[in-house]
This record gives sequence, structure tokens and C-alpha cells, in this order.
Amino acid sequence: MVDENIGKIWKVRTIKNYPEAHNHILVGKVLEITDSFIRMHCRTYHFGRAINGPKDIQIGSVMVRVVPWGRIEIINELPQNFNYTRGDLIADKEGQVLFQNEQLACPLVSYSERRY
Repeated sequence: MVDENIGKIWKVRTIKNYPEAHNHILVGKVLEITDSFIRMHCRTYHFGRAINGPKDIQIGSVMVRVVPWGRIEIINELPQNFNYTRGDLIADKEGQVLFQNEQLACPLVSYSERRY
């Protein structure tokens, strides 16, 4: 099966089943898509409810991860040239934490978004 999303760069937010869980965002390249899961070469970002800046976000290693479709809450497609292997986080004046590469700043979380 050929899928037009293979090779695309995605930002994926996963669902948590309990209030103490950290939020999980994966950013990386789609390697495989099945009816049950997606497999990505990606970096992870973990954070709790209280975000005061980039220091409150744990950045995971770049590796291959498999996520069941039932755990995925939202997917955002990023530009093909987004360098997801860098873990650069910045804070801006509008209260957001962004990851950034040479050409793009992509929102990760807002300080005021307590839902995450």
C-alpha cells in the first residue's frame, strides 16, 4: 500500500488517560501507516499542565516510535524542510513555546493553554 503521507513531517499530539499524565507531542517523519498505527522517526516533547517556558518541557531523543491511531488526538503537517532532529525551543512574547529551525517557528504549547 502506497500512502501519500509517507515521508511527510508531522506534529502529533497523543491522548492521555489520566490527569497526572504528561502531554506528549511527537515531531518527525512518517515512515509507515497502517490501519492500526503510525510509525515515525521523531523527537518527543513532554510537559505537564504548568508551562512557564521552555525549561518546563522535556525533550526526548530522536528515534523510531510506533503510535496506535487510538492514542492520537491531532496531527499537524509541517513543511517538508522542517528540521525535526533539532530540539531548539524558544519562548516568545505572546506566551508560547515554539520549536524553531532556520525558516520556521512552529507553536508547541501556549502558557495559557491549560488543557494540554
